[in-house]
Amino acid sequence: MVGKIIILFVIYTAILVYDVRKWKQVSVRERFIYGALMLATVYLSLIYVMDKSWLNLNDLINFLFSEPAKRIVESVKAPI
Repeated sequence: MVGKIIILFVIYTAILVYDVRKWKQVSVRERFIYGALMLATVYLSLIYVMDKSWLNLNDLINFLFSEPAKRIVESVKAPI
């Protein structure tokens, strides 16, 4: 677990060092989008570090698209 934390610390430090220089030049909308993406990456990083089986992106995609996908497959099937 300590190794995972160190790796994530190095990665996030590199990201922030690179992005701080450009931070003053971006609009409010871009800052909002950047913050939302960073929140998502921090959440997924917590799942990675703690080896938890919390909801992840695959679960979200399955929840949103599984029922419409089943309906599409049913409507395209050829009658027997």
